[in-house]
Amino acid sequence: MKLPPLYKGRMLNKILCLVLLVLTLILLGTAALFFLTGNEDIAAVFGILAAITGGFALIYGVMWFFWGRKEKKADQVLNTIFGSSQAPDAVTCPEFHLPKEWLKAAAGKRFFTIIHWILIAMLGVFLFLGILLSVTGSLHTPLQLVYCLVFCLLIALPGSLVQWHLYRQYARSIPEKIQLFPGRLVIDDTFYAAGEIREIRMSSEHLMNQNSPAVFREMQVRTETSSTTYRIDYRVGTPDNGQPRWEAYDQLIKALSRWGTDNSVTVRIQFMD
Repeated sequence: MKLPPLYKGRMLNKILCLVLLVLTLILLGTAALFFLTGNEDIAAVFGILAAITGGFALIYGVMWFFWGRKEKKADQVLNTIFGSSQAPDAVTCPEFHLPKEWLKAAAGKRFFTIIHWILIAMLGVFLFLGILLSVTGSLHTPLQLVYCLVFCLLIALPGSLVQWHLYRQYARSIPEKIQLFPGRLVIDDTFYAAGEIREIRMSSEHLMNQNSPAVFREMQVRTETSSTTYRIDYRVGTPDNGQPRWEAYDQLIKALSRWGTDNSVTVRIQFMD
């Protein structure tokens, strides 16, 4: 029996567990519906499928728990090592201006580059299927090529939609200006009093967890009533690979750590996310 694929990392296993759990509930509901309507054979098939997906959900749930504990310990160790070195000795700059339009343009260029390669791959699959049908003598009507093209479009659509969602999610949440004042934090036109902030979470400067599926380096401001995420740049961005990267990110982390200390606000660096 082939074992299910196992993945490293809390977040990946959490996503797989929850997706399979939802699928299991849908299959169970479908099985119950067929059983109540007297279609017991069909209900049994859906019940078996539900048992399979439920078993996989259980496996990924165990892996989620295992990697959650492991990454929590690693996160505590890294916070101990790097936490005391985040705050600079000198007075930090209270104001940061992000190149928002440049970051958006770079993200747009990244999106269109990915779509370009998806289309090339789709065309390659279409040509392969067309040649295969022709060589094997299975091509009897041009309509078959239309079906192949529709199939290629369908397999390319999910990846394209995911990349579009990532681009739009990023472009809408980039801050333009971050200001640090005694007793308050100002991000663009939003004011946060230090007393209302429960916690600020920041992505680490460097990619510490190679198993993390996180795409962006971001700043999350949590209050008692809301949680707002500001995305700064792409986690694996470098000056060489063309992905959006803000070079002053490390200075922002240091300044926020100092500001948090001075204003009794918890600033947590998310090394494992």
